[in-house]
Amino acid sequence: MKTVRIALKSPLYHYAAGSVFELSDEVVIEDWPEDERLRDRQNFSSKQAYILPDDGRGNPIALLLNNVAICPEHLFEGTDLRLGAPKITQVQTRCEHTDFSEEKFPCGKLTSDMVSLKEIPAQKRWQIIINLPPFEEVAEKMVLYDVLRKEQVMEYVLRNYSRTDTVLDWDVSDLNPGFYTLQICFPGAWVHYIRFVKQFPMLIDPDNMPPAPEKPWQKMARAILETFKDEQAPQTPDAKPEGADDLRNVALELCLEWGEMFNKPTQERMKAKYPKLGDEEADELDRQAREVRSFVYGLCEEECEGKILESDIHFQAKRKYPWLSAANFNRLKNVGMYYARR
Repeated sequence: MKTVRIALKSPLYHYAAGSVFELSDEVVIEDWPEDERLRDRQNFSSKQAYILPDDGRGNPIALLLNNVAICPEHLFEGTDLRLGAPKITQVQTRCEHTDFSEEKFPCGKLTSDMVSLKEIPAQKRWQIIINLPPFEEVAEKMVLYDVLRKEQVMEYVLRNYSRTDTVLDWDVSDLNPGFYTLQICFPGAWVHYIRFVKQFPMLIDPDNMPPAPEKPWQKMARAILETFKDEQAPQTPDAKPEGADDLRNVALELCLEWGEMFNKPTQERMKAKYPKLGDEEADELDRQAREVRSFVYGLCEEECEGKILESDIHFQAKRKYPWLSAANFNRLKNVGMYYARR
């Protein structure tokens, strides 16, 4: 299963803003119409969502994409993710036999006040403590289930358990963040279900995620860029190139910068260089720069896969973007080829 880590932009029930979750990267459409004809006529991009397996009350819920922020992997480097605290979200008792109609619970009925969390700070450990209700049947085993991945994590057979034992515990300290069900299984398919979330040990500010530190391959790529960097004459803030083609190449050059400006929007820098540039024009220049970058990098990947020749990269790029300068093309091609082959 492919997963994605997201941070909440606003609070959700018992989860604070900035709470991090690892979810399936599958995107669904919230309120998808049953009439297929309507699906073709409407834009549902604003209703795209991830599925959160547990909303803090034990139930799945859809998270709209515009209410979450994707967390890059470098935010978690060097952090022991197992140190997050668990949170109990739901407790219930039921029988797996769908035709069962008796009101009597031979295993007793477990309620939320009978389940608690115990922290052992000195050992950095957490336990789930279960005070069992009066029961007739003796529990046979405990099973831990990963809700997101739909797989069993662990099973523990209660061999020395008897009617005089009224308390069970389960250590969750070594679990990675995720959504779990702890099942206490009794004869006759009776089960106590304890839903809990093992949380990430930190909150992430969705609006202020720090950039990734520069890695060795990025330093090498930057060195390649510097080799092909044009020597430019200094320009005053009021200077403005002649023609839209020059503006496109200036925006593309800014789009290809490294260091602190790596992959950052170009609009403010363009307006600082050309104060007469409007917001809409700056937005369009930024869009075109990113489009060209993506297109040329894609050509480099196709060449690496043997789908096109290296000479085709220049031909196709200039055919689609005849205004593309030689300097910008060389930078795009060299970095794109490096990405494709690393």
